[in-house]
Amino acid sequence: MDDTTNFLELSALLTGLHDSLLNDPEDRVLNEPIAREYARRLRGTFPVGFPALLDAYKALATVDPKPPIDDALLDKLRAIQAFKDNEIVAKQIVNVWYFSQFNDETSNLIDGGFYERGAVWPLIRAHPIGFSTQLHGYWTHKPRRGKTTK
Repeated sequence: MDDTTNFLELSALLTGLHDSLLNDPEDRVLNEPIAREYARRLRGTFPVGFPALLDAYKALATVDPKPPIDDALLDKLRAIQAFKDNEIVAKQIVNVWYFSQFNDETSNLIDGGFYERGAVWPLIRAHPIGFSTQLHGYWTHKPRRGKTTK
């Protein structure tokens, strides 16, 4: 299994975004290049911690039969020393998928590069601030009754 797949699985395990990262084929196609970029940025920011956390996940996930990506696997991962030593990296993986930004070890904010793809927007039923797929002036019209932003 390649590192992108491992990173997507680790990300789904940590974020709970199983459908968009693993199960939905259309979303997965969109998220694979994003995962490669997020992994590159996280690896650059956490050159020791990121590979250690990914390796800890791989050690759990590559057994036969492959375990499901669920709370039991998350509990096993959280019990490993490599996770405890690199919990900041795990938290930043969650941040980057939800907000397309994360913090380094000194709390400097780092842009993930895919702001409009942050998982937070559909959860709060809003489009990213400053980004919309609607035509200019859409805000001058009242929303249709019963319609929500996707």
